[in-house]
Amino acid sequence: MKTFAKSTDQPMPLAEAVWVDPARMSGVPCFRGTRLPVQQLFDWIEDGVSLEEFLNEFQVDRRAATAVLRAGASAVCAATAGNPDCASSS
Repeated sequence: MKTFAKSTDQPMPLAEAVWVDPARMSGVPCFRGTRLPVQQLFDWIEDGVSLEEFLNEFQVDRRAATAVLRAGASAVCAATAGNPDCASSS
């Protein structure tokens, strides 16, 4: 029986990218398998650091970082539900 490696082109579900444990890091959402808060990604981007630099510095899977960024974009769209541009975004 053949087994296939997961394609890196497939989006990673947020549940695979992030974990929350109230007993660790005070329940702050972190990249799965790390103690790196997902907020760190947004902070670095806000400070002008490229996604590439973030990925290299923290050895975060690109698909996990992308899942977090997409969740952030979805949250913005949900907060501005009347904006028709959100419905057409991917």
